[in-house]
Amino acid sequence: MSSTFKFRIELDGSHPTISREFLVPSDFTFYKLHHAVQIVMGWENYHLYEFSIDSYRIGQQYEEDGFNGPNEIIDSKTIKIGDVLKSKGQKLDYLYDFGDYWQHSLTLERIIEDLTIPFPVCCSGNLNCPPEDVGGLPGFYDFLKIMNKPKHPEYKELKKWVQSKLVAVDNKYDPMKFYSERVNFILLHLDMYIMDWENESKQ
Repeated sequence: MSSTFKFRIELDGSHPTISREFLVPSDFTFYKLHHAVQIVMGWENYHLYEFSIDSYRIGQQYEEDGFNGPNEIIDSKTIKIGDVLKSKGQKLDYLYDFGDYWQHSLTLERIIEDLTIPFPVCCSGNLNCPPEDVGGLPGFYDFLKIMNKPKHPEYKELKKWVQSKLVAVDNKYDPMKFYSERVNFILLHLDMYIMDWENESKQ
């Protein structure tokens, strides 16, 4: 019988901490958990990703070297989160974008046995997500400094650049704002989101 997992996710190295708390069914695959994380965080979902816990590496099977050792990556579509996570307080790492290297910490805060939910729900969040392809945390904090200096020579260019990003709302990027209603609307249609993502990936 499926239960519900409550996770807290934090973007490692962010100060103040960029974080979210959300609920997902325990019978979700890691593939579905990846998409849910993309939505709750605010990423644009076009880079590689990987979960890791103990000796497990779970994600996209991009490695084709024939290696079948203990650190071989497991296809995220074939393993459910409830098969790996068994107790409150367990942690796993989630890496997104192997270039900008966005490392996240996921903590299983609660296992709710008497609750079944049909789709993920984001309970709370703190701060906006960095813009995609900003250059990792160093690039992100450099970007914020420039955005606070309208006379900076790169200000106009970066202001225009960030307007095209998912994290910008009404052509404005507010690093202090978390848009929970928008996040939960997309989570409500998670299956459609995944279908659209898969169709775009084939093009």
